[in-house]
Amino acid sequence: MSILVIDAGTTNMKVLIFDRKGNILKHHSKKVKTYYPENGWVEQKANDWWKGIVNALKEIDYEKEKIECITTSTQGGTFVPLDENLKTLRNSITWLDNRAEKTAIKMAKIYGKNYFYFRTGHFLSGWSPPAIILWFEKNEKEIYRKMKRISFVPDYLNYKLTGEFFLDQTSAGMTFFYNIKKGIWDKEIMNICGIDESFLPEIVPAGKTGGKLKKEAAETLGLKEGIPVISGGHDQYCACYGAGVRKQGDCLLSCGTAWALLVVSNKLIYKENTEWRPGRFLKGDKFGLMAAISNGGCVIDWVRKNFKVRKQINLEETETISISVNTLFNQGKGEIKNLSLSTTPEEIYFATLTSLVNQVKVYIDALKKKPEVKKLFIVGGGVKEKILPELVERITGIKVTKPEIIEAAARGAFLLAKEEICGN
Repeated sequence: MSILVIDAGTTNMKVLIFDRKGNILKHHSKKVKTYYPENGWVEQKANDWWKGIVNALKEIDYEKEKIECITTSTQGGTFVPLDENLKTLRNSITWLDNRAEKTAIKMAKIYGKNYFYFRTGHFLSGWSPPAIILWFEKNEKEIYRKMKRISFVPDYLNYKLTGEFFLDQTSAGMTFFYNIKKGIWDKEIMNICGIDESFLPEIVPAGKTGGKLKKEAAETLGLKEGIPVISGGHDQYCACYGAGVRKQGDCLLSCGTAWALLVVSNKLIYKENTEWRPGRFLKGDKFGLMAAISNGGCVIDWVRKNFKVRKQINLEETETISISVNTLFNQGKGEIKNLSLSTTPEEIYFATLTSLVNQVKVYIDALKKKPEVKKLFIVGGGVKEKILPELVERITGIKVTKPEIIEAAARGAFLLAKEEICGN
């Protein structure tokens, strides 16, 4: 028997089949096209998420009747407005969008900078769904008038699978409508946007059954009708679970296209003057604090490509390197300093990696040991950088472990589903 995990990222829709021991039996992925209709606008077609799953699963040669349940690990914040017939009214607005920046600034002035933060764990920004919805009201009036539901990636996929809109508490936490203190949709924020709870999905706790695979979806996917569809989680939280990051003070360092930090806490902690954003954890009465270093992996890839880094280096070789990279470089701008005619590509690479790790230390120091980060777990594509774990440990002074796993987010979703159907 096996478990199907749908890992819905920003650029790829992955399907992975795990056996009950956690081995990946089969996997395949399909790219999702992203559209940039205007400067600062970043959109996708919601049905492409579903088509990506269907097409990826078609490429897998596996006895699909052995699949006993389905679950998801998904990107957060991206949403699409639906009409009364549950048809999409326009392309989805992704979390990379920034069209509503002015609206978000205006809302923050009206309600106060911390109004949304202490309710949802987030400050409003140009991609925040409440700001986007009020942007619709002013700029796309017909969309706003016809809109009867706001569907995010996880609940949209769950609807396609089961006919029911549902998502978990970590995904709800990325919508800007979820009150993380109370664990429910926030009525005051809904009122500000002119919507009510009928616009939003049901919150089904991570790892609990949200519905059954409906006939139409079963026929399309080649699966058994009626198998459970388990509420999954936001991809970074799932990566935590998959990597074993579950105790207070455990901290995930996910080194992908962007780098993300997520530390587990036994209580809800706000850090309003930092980059840390609180949310509810996947299991138990725990919480998380998440922070992002934008474009971490992108910067490393850019350096490797443009400076033709050809060999691995070890830390002993770096003692005399004087190159430095401005930390703003990881946000899309910056500078490389102290170049000379003897500078090598490997030195520029090391300085870039050091810059990113220094930013990790800045974020961790900003916590002021509340909670104290006791252990760092490194996952993602960045683990291919052989010196990274040792460099992180040297700069932060925190013990680093590199879990011997791949696909941490999908594995976390798998574990949630396994616990539901097996009871352990």
